[in-house]
Amino acid sequence: MEAFANLHHHGRIVPDIGRAMESLGRGLGLEWAPVRNFAPLRVWLPDTGWSEAHLTVTYSRPGPIHVELIEMVPGGAYEALLAVSPAHVGAWVDNVGDEVERLLTQGWRLIAAGASPKHRYGQMAYMARGDGPVLELVGEPIRPMIEEWIGAKA
Repeated sequence: MEAFANLHHHGRIVPDIGRAMESLGRGLGLEWAPVRNFAPLRVWLPDTGWSEAHLTVTYSRPGPIHVELIEMVPGGAYEALLAVSPAHVGAWVDNVGDEVERLLTQGWRLIAAGASPKHRYGQMAYMARGDGPVLELVGEPIRPMIEEWIGAKA
């Protein structure tokens, strides 16, 4: 699969981002990008339409594969992702909408996205197939913003 050739991160929903940063930082020798809050982050869910998530997020550095930690406020849109798995892998794709449509024809299902199908799913979408890993498709247009964030001083 083309998306798996462009892996960027391994993400995990954690109950306490500060504790996870301390534990993984000490245990694996990781350094962290500045923590960012996304509150609210609009998310489109296939079963319910528009929803919101309140997230606190960071990435490890250096790469090339990063650890992404996500702390979520319970009851938000990311409950749909957590119901499938607390972990995912993220990959860069040129066009999120095209990749979502391609994966849907191959038996994958959409868990959550940055926009509705009418708006081509935005710049991120979480997909799953059977017992395989959750795959986050991340649009290349936001790559410079994420790379700048990861490179910033904490």
